[in-house]
Amino acid sequence: MAGGQSRSSLNKPCILLIVIAGMERFAFKGVASNLVTYLTDVAKMSNSAAAKKVNNWCSITSMLPLLVAPLADSYLDRYTTVLASSSLYVAGLLALTSLALQWPWTNSADKSGFCSSLSWSLNLISLGQAGYNPSLQAFGADQFDDDEELPSSKNDQSSKKKSSFFQWWYFGICCGSLLGVSIMSYIQDTLGWGLGFAIPSIAMAISVIVFRFGNRFYTHKDGEIIHIKSLGDHIVKAVKAATSRLTCGEIAVPTYTNKSNVVEIE
Repeated sequence: MAGGQSRSSLNKPCILLIVIAGMERFAFKGVASNLVTYLTDVAKMSNSAAAKKVNNWCSITSMLPLLVAPLADSYLDRYTTVLASSSLYVAGLLALTSLALQWPWTNSADKSGFCSSLSWSLNLISLGQAGYNPSLQAFGADQFDDDEELPSSKNDQSSKKKSSFFQWWYFGICCGSLLGVSIMSYIQDTLGWGLGFAIPSIAMAISVIVFRFGNRFYTHKDGEIIHIKSLGDHIVKAVKAATSRLTCGEIAVPTYTNKSNVVEIE
């Protein structure tokens, strides 16, 4: 039994990536969960304006991976994408932290400058997360070197390892989200917004450093880059061919003349 548990346990790269994913969720939820309160208390926005701004930002953050992830898979490998995206991520968090630290000593009437700086920092976070999260999870799946092998039996160990990895992955991001929402909201309300945004920034920066120095443990699969331009050309040609057949009436509708193919319902 102990031997079976050891065979199905996760390896070092998988454990490392799960911890990194949890730290990223801690950083993001630590900023996003209490952002409406920050805008109403510090920037003196109305509740409706603050909620609208945060909802728009969350919508953009959720939609951007649909655009950034295919481009990252087409022109970059996943490891490089994670590093590049995390740099933007950390830059946005640091910009948000500096804005929170500088705001008490700046002209509080300059709301336009504040909103502009806030939008830039939030957009950097969104852009960084768009490439970071999809690539990091796919990079975690790359650590299993038997993707092309089908399970040989019901108790196949490779299938168990993959299942265990994604279960612990979800557990890690849920723990990070829980800590970010609970702990950081308390710190921001009691100890100030500067410290409340600095802690997620430091956590994210540490996760990037850990990811970078864990490179010697990772399995890199760089030969699966898809050229999206050629794929798009094939799709366009297929659509044009189907359209031309429809317009020219070349698609034949099957007819049944053989009486043996006719089924009578009695």
